[in-house]
Amino acid sequence: MINREKEFRNAFYFLKRWSKSPLTPSYTIGYSRGLADREPAQRCYDYILLLGKDSTISFEEKLNLLYTFLEKANEENRKRTVMSTAFYSILQSYIRSSIINIEKGEPVQTRRK
Repeated sequence: MINREKEFRNAFYFLKRWSKSPLTPSYTIGYSRGLADREPAQRCYDYILLLGKDSTISFEEKLNLLYTFLEKANEENRKRTVMSTAFYSILQSYIRSSIINIEKGEPVQTRRK
C-alpha cells in the first residue's frame, strides 16, 4: 500500500519542477513555442511557491487548490488571447491522472517522459 500523503507530495513537487522548466533559458532551444509557455509557467510557479509556504494544509488540498487555480487561469487565457497555450491544460491533466493513480494505489509519475 502506498502512502497517500507522500504521493500527493511527490505530485506537488513534480508540478513545481515542471512549472519552473519553461523559465530556464535552455527550454526554448529547438522549441520556439516554449516562449509562449513562459508567462503561464511564471504564474503557476508563483502560485505553487505561495502554496508551498503554507504548511497548515495537506498536499492533497494543495493539489486541489492548484487545480482550481489552473481552471481559472485557463479560462482567463482563452478569453484574453486568440492563440492560447496548452500549458494549463497539460498540468490539469497531470493532476487528474495523479489523483486517479493514488486512488488505485499506484505511485504517481515523477519524471517527464
